[in-house]
Amino acid sequence: MDVIPMTMRYIRMQMRSRRTPGLSIPQFRALAFLSRNEGATLSKVANYIGLTLPSASKIIDVMVTRKLVVRTESPRDRRYSSLKLTRLGLSTLLQARQGTEADLAEKIAELSDSQQKKVEDAMEFLSSIFLTPATSPTNKRE
Repeated sequence: MDVIPMTMRYIRMQMRSRRTPGLSIPQFRALAFLSRNEGATLSKVANYIGLTLPSASKIIDVMVTRKLVVRTESPRDRRYSSLKLTRLGLSTLLQARQGTEADLAEKIAELSDSQQKKVEDAMEFLSSIFLTPATSPTNKRE
């Protein structure tokens, strides 16, 4: 139980350190959330990043201006809009992710072959337990 929070903290630190200059941590977190929750509402983004609706709205406005996010208003209700990453938003997030994956690969490369195999086996076991279709990042709606 102790190693998972430490590992996640390290991964978050690496991802944040690789974010595009000028992109705040709440904006970066919103990008990550929208990559897993395409079409999410502003309320869901605000809830996820822990901000009020007006504060989250300002963050999203900046991201729309920077062409990282596209906002689509509902034709039935102007107050409702869905949010989606643009190609630039997705590539911004993927750049940070790829750098983080490379860093993790370097760390794991320092292990012996048998230790690497144990890590690989453990990840496969954990995936089989926790990565069901309902909890998959591509299917999960937060």
